[in-house]
Amino acid sequence: MSGIDAEQARNVIQAQFPTVRPGRVQWLGEGYDSTAFDVDNVWVFRFPKRRDVERQLLMEMRLLPLLASDSPLPVPLYRFNGMPSRLFPRHFGGYRKLAGVPAIGLDADPVRDRLAPKLASFLSHLHAFPLGHAADQGIPRLGRDSAIVEARTEALEDIGTVARVAPDLIADAWIEALAEAPASGNEPYVSDNLVHGDLAAEHFMYDSATASLCGVIDWSDVAIGDPAVDLAGVFHWGGARLLDAVLSSYRGAVDDATLARARYLAACRGIADVRFGIETDRAEYVAAGVRALDFSAAR
Repeated sequence: MSGIDAEQARNVIQAQFPTVRPGRVQWLGEGYDSTAFDVDNVWVFRFPKRRDVERQLLMEMRLLPLLASDSPLPVPLYRFNGMPSRLFPRHFGGYRKLAGVPAIGLDADPVRDRLAPKLASFLSHLHAFPLGHAADQGIPRLGRDSAIVEARTEALEDIGTVARVAPDLIADAWIEALAEAPASGNEPYVSDNLVHGDLAAEHFMYDSATASLCGVIDWSDVAIGDPAVDLAGVFHWGGARLLDAVLSSYRGAVDDATLARARYLAACRGIADVRFGIETDRAEYVAAGVRALDFSAAR
């Protein structure tokens, strides 16, 4: 997952945005799609690794100002739209850093009553966003069952990796459960919500001093799709107890089929997190993945 390094990022930012005058440029995080840097503890700059991710970033820049209006939680608002150059070949972007830290290491259960109302309010706002406005910004529509099919395929490929770090969790029953993905119902499922698409603890910013959520980051997978994709992130983080607490004040429509898909997707994401954590030597992702699988096994 080779990406741009901190010194290269400094040079690119300085060349295009001299008013930023970057002093301390620190690696903030890296996934399969982008590399992010903290600039002077004021700005976050994201650098896409591929052309398709570059297109997603440009969509984020158009969509997020619209979504931010009346949002219960802050979202990144890009102040800097970097252009391709000889120093970096793709568009990149910078936004004012949100408060808090990623919540990936947070045990949600002790603060569940503080988290759930804000999560419910945010998801209600997101999932009620007008789809015409989203489509106008180029947000893609996911095909029927696309999230389930993709997650199922990757989980079955990666389940052997999980067995290396959590052998007690993985048995033939898990493989059978993953192979039998939940159906969308008798009628063809039509995706009908704006979804974050990659919602989990690491993309929620959290302030431990106030036990409060401070924002939602990394919108590169935003799409028009199944709300179960986002509800899966809640289950992945806090299991059925957190999901039930959120749904008690969530304003969207949720049936048993949606919940089944959410729980299935959460288990698949748990397997993906373990693989990612092993590949990148990120223990927090391994722990988050194992935690999600524990929740899934317990239900």
